[in-house]
Formats: sequence, structure tokens, C-alpha cells
Amino acid sequence: MKYFIILPLVTLAACAPQPGPVKRQMIGLLEKFDRWDYNGDGQLTLSELKDAEELSGLPAADILAFYDTGKNERISLAEAEAGMSRIDEAKLTVKEIKKRS
Repeated sequence: MKYFIILPLVTLAACAPQPGPVKRQMIGLLEKFDRWDYNGDGQLTLSELKDAEELSGLPAADILAFYDTGKNERISLAEAEAGMSRIDEAKLTVKEIKKRS
């Protein structure tokens, strides 16, 4: 009897439309943001960006400087989302940082 109820739910889930590339990108951003927001205050600080530094190979201070448009030394989810739309600027910034290294 359990399978009779579960099978239609699984079928519906399998047939549901898959998220597009932008939605997948936002989901990835949310997952990373939540993972790095250790104190759960909805903002990323320099110390919380150490994992991002290790993954990207870029200094946490440079990551903070790029995304922190409010200049309060914290990255809000809105700032992180806005930074995602500045991909061309991000690529140039990364090239400049790597030249300095």
C-alpha cells in the first residue's frame, strides 16, 4: 500500500520541470552562502570567507572588496546576488589579482 502512494509522488517529481541555469546558479549561491555564514546572521565577514579563499585561491579580502558594495565589511545575500550579475567585472578583477600575486 505504501508503494501505491509513493509511486505517484516520485513520478510527479520526475516529471516536474527542472530549474533553468539561472535558478541553478542561485541555488548554488544560496547553498554556499548558508555554508559559509557560520553565525547565521545573513552576512559574510572576512573570517567567514576563509573557505572561499581556499576554494578560489583568491585572498578573502579581495573577495570581500568585490562583493561588499555597501562598504560595511560584510557581504549580504543581496550583495552576493548582485555580484553574480557582474561576471565580466569579476573576471577582470580575478585577472588583476592574479597579476599581483
